[in-house]
Amino acid sequence: MEKVLEVKGLTKLYKNNRGINDINFEIYKGDIFGFLGPNGAGKTTTMKIISGLCRADQGEVRIFGFDIVEQFEKAMQNVGCIIETVEAYEYTSAYKNLELVSRFYKDIKKARIDEVLELVGLKDYKNEKVANFSLGMKQRLGLAAAILSKPELVILDEPTNGLDIEGMVDIRNIITQLASEQKITFFISSHLVHEMEITCSRVGIIYNGKLVKMGYVKELLKSYDTLENCFMDQVRKEKSGT
Repeated sequence: MEKVLEVKGLTKLYKNNRGINDINFEIYKGDIFGFLGPNGAGKTTTMKIISGLCRADQGEVRIFGFDIVEQFEKAMQNVGCIIETVEAYEYTSAYKNLELVSRFYKDIKKARIDEVLELVGLKDYKNEKVANFSLGMKQRLGLAAAILSKPELVILDEPTNGLDIEGMVDIRNIITQLASEQKITFFISSHLVHEMEITCSRVGIIYNGKLVKMGYVKELLKSYDTLENCFMDQVRKEKSGT
């Protein structure tokens, strides 16, 4: 299997002693990899380091074989990401926002902007100001921006956070469609265990800054009735020290 993302010994501790400690995992081409954990577990810190937004105290990250620190531009040239919140120019249109994003890449045609707007279900709203968008529509716009350059890896931090049921289903369907039809690899963080179970092919469970369980969802469900039960079992073991 082709290795897309490799994380080795990633450690980052803050002054309050929170952070991440010795995180190790790999993501392969075609994976929809779920990074599952409660708020404050270290998901966003890990994603910020992977995307070059902050430096680790120890460890290394390689994307498509390129070191994220030493070869940043090469590592990120085929990556799209949304970290924490979707940022957009509120008082201009969805189309104009993507047009501005397109300037960071080579050869993004206007037809591609229309294509991604249709893919995420915003084509009928492309000329509306983003200030009038619901949270779900803004999440769709963020996803459109992340996939605009046809990346091979997309990193999404809590992409369904705050969405209603319909919005979560829509985002989930878009992700699975892109993975299936365009062979895009996804690295998705969430604290919504049910969403991870039905969306992801593999998951890593992070708790108190440590990666406590990894595996294919289908394999984990052979030992547990639900991914939620798997998650709670890992939490119990961590708390008891077993």
